[in-house]
Amino acid sequence: MRKSIVSLIIVVSLLFAVFTSGCSQPLDSGKTAVCLVIANTANSQGLNTDSQYIRDTIYNVIRNYGYISVVNVDGDPQVVYANSYDIDDRYKSASADKLDSDAQAKASNLLDAVHTLVADDPETDYLKALSLASRSLSSLTGYDSKKIIVIGTGLSTSGILNFRNNLLAAEPEVIVEILNEQEAIPDFTGMSVTWQQIGDVAAPQQELTSRQMNRLISIYEGIITAGNGLFSYDSTIGTAVDTGVDYPSVSLVDLPSETPMVFEYENTSVISDDQFSEPVVLSEDQVAFVEDSADYLNPEQAMEVLAPIAEWLMEHYDVTILLVGTTAGDTNSDYALSLSSDRANAVRDSLIGLGVDPSQILTTGLGSSDPWHVYGLGLGEEASVNRKVVIIDASSDIARGLCDL
Repeated sequence: MRKSIVSLIIVVSLLFAVFTSGCSQPLDSGKTAVCLVIANTANSQGLNTDSQYIRDTIYNVIRNYGYISVVNVDGDPQVVYANSYDIDDRYKSASADKLDSDAQAKASNLLDAVHTLVADDPETDYLKALSLASRSLSSLTGYDSKKIIVIGTGLSTSGILNFRNNLLAAEPEVIVEILNEQEAIPDFTGMSVTWQQIGDVAAPQQELTSRQMNRLISIYEGIITAGNGLFSYDSTIGTAVDTGVDYPSVSLVDLPSETPMVFEYENTSVISDDQFSEPVVLSEDQVAFVEDSADYLNPEQAMEVLAPIAEWLMEHYDVTILLVGTTAGDTNSDYALSLSSDRANAVRDSLIGLGVDPSQILTTGLGSSDPWHVYGLGLGEEASVNRKVVIIDASSDIARGLCDL
């Protein structure tokens, strides 16, 4: 496999590297262990493994007789290189210029090899790669610091953290909690994780919105923090690449162009004229239903939430909305479709009862097939994000796509 070949090239290069330029860089104090997590895959921008941060870090680790490992990210991540840069004490008495030049040479050879490292297997599994990185450093002793540097989009398409399951529509805290429950969060105790080029995707992968980018960063920050590590985001920009390079295939992550907002009924004295131009969620915390029923769990609260919406609709009689009912669970059925439709109609009946013209309200029930569904949450408490009624302007493209209006 290319992974084994690359690791061999790296080892050979480092064993025989000699660099004679004599130039030196600022030297950090302390002995450091670093793991580079490299995700040179399809659907991503060219990796900037030549950034000043990467160069300085690698040089300083080698110059201080530290340790470096490399993880290749794809559908089956592997540690492709691991090496201690400690040398015999008798060689440490060499001149500073000699030690500097030797460290420069080794750093250059390692980075040259990293530049050529590409994915071997289809898909990407960043969580497994992070686990391998933490394990490659966890057993090391005698180091003043341990660092993981990740370069890649972060959009996993396989493994337990699979963003094809619409994870960017969920709250990051929910995802971290589920991973915790499944004991899937790596141990980052005593480690810092710096992430470069997160979300830097390339065609044909759809570009992330700023909100989706922030959620992606928050998800990984939550994972690292839950694993007792320190997280930082490096905004280094990637470089455009020819995506025709023969990488193994990576599935596209569907990114809905319009992500629902939660309707904050506590502050609805003023509702903007374009309030429902984007999907707005009536969450289970606001309009909850009795289990397996279209009856409100708390009718008084539900009406309190719906009252300002009704008032807005009566003031905007030229607007027609679509109410989309949804249910938890990942498998659709006639029952789920019927229940979600009944719940959307229950909200419609309430709005009409508050004075809204019936012609202004359309309904549909999608069960668990709505575009905002978060897969893998089951039917328990965590699945509350999937039990909702979504309001959208019926004239919008997304509404037309949902029910062919």
